[in-house]
Amino acid sequence: MLTDGGGGGTSFEEDLDSVAPRSAPAGASEPPPPGGVGLGIRTVRLFGEAGPAPGASGGGSGAGGGDAALDFKLAAAVLRSGGGGGASGSDEDEVSEVESFILDQEDLDNPVLKTTSEIFLSSTAEGADLRTVDPETQARLEALLEAAGIGKLSTADGKAFADPEVLRRLTSSVSCALDEAAAALTRMKAENGHNAGQIDTRSLAEACSDGDVNAVRKLLDEGRSVNEHTEEGESLLCLACSAGYYELAQVLLAMHADVEDRGTKGDITPLMAASSGGYLDIVKLLLLHDANVNSQSATGNTALTYACAGGFVDIVKVLLNEGANIEDHNENGHTPLMEAASAGHVEVARVLLDHGAGINTHSNEFKESALTLACYKGHLDMVRFLLDAGADQEHKTDEMHTALMEACMEGHEEMVALLLAQGANINAQTEETQETALTLACCGGFSEVADFLIKAGADIELGCSTPLMEASQEGHLELVKYLLAAGANVHATTATGDTALTYACENGHTDVADVLLQAGADLDKQEDMKTILEGIDPAKHQVRVAFDACKLLHKE
Repeated sequence: MLTDGGGGGTSFEEDLDSVAPRSAPAGASEPPPPGGVGLGIRTVRLFGEAGPAPGASGGGSGAGGGDAALDFKLAAAVLRSGGGGGASGSDEDEVSEVESFILDQEDLDNPVLKTTSEIFLSSTAEGADLRTVDPETQARLEALLEAAGIGKLSTADGKAFADPEVLRRLTSSVSCALDEAAAALTRMKAENGHNAGQIDTRSLAEACSDGDVNAVRKLLDEGRSVNEHTEEGESLLCLACSAGYYELAQVLLAMHADVEDRGTKGDITPLMAASSGGYLDIVKLLLLHDANVNSQSATGNTALTYACAGGFVDIVKVLLNEGANIEDHNENGHTPLMEAASAGHVEVARVLLDHGAGINTHSNEFKESALTLACYKGHLDMVRFLLDAGADQEHKTDEMHTALMEACMEGHEEMVALLLAQGANINAQTEETQETALTLACCGGFSEVADFLIKAGADIELGCSTPLMEASQEGHLELVKYLLAAGANVHATTATGDTALTYACENGHTDVADVLLQAGADLDKQEDMKTILEGIDPAKHQVRVAFDACKLLHKE
């Protein structure tokens, strides 16, 4: 039985890592031949040793060739794969323990080990000529296996190679495996050399896009311009900054790339790109190279605007410390604080207010404020923060909407409750159409918000178009039922004489018209039925709706 003298406490990988060539044991009086350890008629060179001169004999055969160097660790790996056990010597054992071990390696992603097993099994299965083993070969094989950490090849009673059949099989398979391993290494070396010799045909822009610093350096050394632009019109530095390639940005700046290069598109600077992407290290690098912290994009955004919109607190702090303008407006009239509020970045808003940002600053055209934007977008924590910081909740936008109206229009129930708890005017109206928080909620079909407002004291009849009219016009059946149950006036008319029923019929909401008629809506209050029919769009098949409404009326 072959035994592993190295002990079972370490893994195969650890065994390989700990391999160091050792001298042959006593009894192996003849030293290994120059250039390697003898193994039958094969020679294995240790790691770092030079191979034989070209044309020298003693190693490879056929595919491998004797001039292929073989790393000692690879030799050890091959031997370990074949030295894990012994054969019983019985003619009944078709597969020895050594062969079984090799079969166990078949699932490993190791081409050399797989090759070893294939050679070993083929040599035994096909009845190959197994070489005889003399004492010299025996000693050298034992020395090599011992150096690999396997220990002496001895039987349990201490007699080396008691079974010559096992020894011949092992020697033959290992020798063939070493030949094939050498050939495999030669092939890999040739493939690597071929790959290394391939020409990189990428452009400078493509190399930058891939973040390939070495390729970029090579192309720049060959004379390519560091201020080239991509096909999309983006500068190389801007491309690197937007992708977060710090080392590439370093290389480009070291080669004197224009730190303000916006490309042919003329849009954002590299600093804006880095700030938008949240790349703090690149932002600092660009500022060290004198990037303009207050440059504006084609849409009026600055690096600070982009950082605030992205919620990058650390970058916001760095830019503010470098003198970024805190009240710059973009083309929408938004300040950095408004962008932070619109995106719900509370910590960014806190930093901006600490640096003196105006909490009630509004846009010039749409009159939006940080609070109205936060209410519209539904950022509850931001609204709470801004209210605590003193935001004016009665400020009105260009549509004359208060913060409460913006929240109701989008159906943000918790926010409505928060604003009302903070004293918002529940019945505030717009000037032209006299919209209220309740009419806006009913128009959107937000039944929960409408219920909350009515219970909180909202006027159910306020507005040029009442809440019932708004709900009827949009076809919100359940909300119409709720409003009628809450006491809404089904006969209320606009200044032009329209009613909730008129709106329902004009927009094809038969089910709503049915409910309104059952609630007492009176067609007699219209000038005549023809008035309704004239207001119907035939392309939408609304005449049928009006006809259905008339039938319902006649049934009553």
